[in-house]
Amino acid sequence: MKHTLMAWLTVVGLVACSSTAPSVSLENGPDSTTARLGVDQLGRTPLPVGSKMRGPESLIFGVGDNWMGRAVLELPTDASTSYNFFADQFPRQGWSLVAAVRGKKNLLVFTRGDRSATIEMDEGGLLSNVVAHITISPTGTAVSQPAAVQPLPALAPKRP
Repeated sequence: MKHTLMAWLTVVGLVACSSTAPSVSLENGPDSTTARLGVDQLGRTPLPVGSKMRGPESLIFGVGDNWMGRAVLELPTDASTSYNFFADQFPRQGWSLVAAVRGKKNLLVFTRGDRSATIEMDEGGLLSNVVAHITISPTGTAVSQPAAVQPLPALAPKRP
């Protein structure tokens, strides 16, 4: 029974490892061209050293400080340390904290000028890292007025 359980856990672990999405390391290494592209695309967005971008899950438009979209990252630190990192580093880059929620799912919302940043973090499991979803977009402060509603012409009743 003990050997069967161990064999089953080994198979499950191998299948889980083989089906995970590839990650791009944000550190210099053999694949540093791809890694550099990710870092350069995110401009001055503060990230913990050792973070890994999940390229296939991320959707980024633009480069530098004007990028927008969603970057999905695996963070090298636990949820509490990651939360504290973002809460400390984003204001140093000129972002103002608008809202914060701390729990099993952490959420930080910042604004800077006409842009907003939302950072969602899921607690890592026993065998998984903390995953952060950083979404940056324009705030959409220019709200247009709806067009004036024109009444429909009254229909004359049909006479028999």
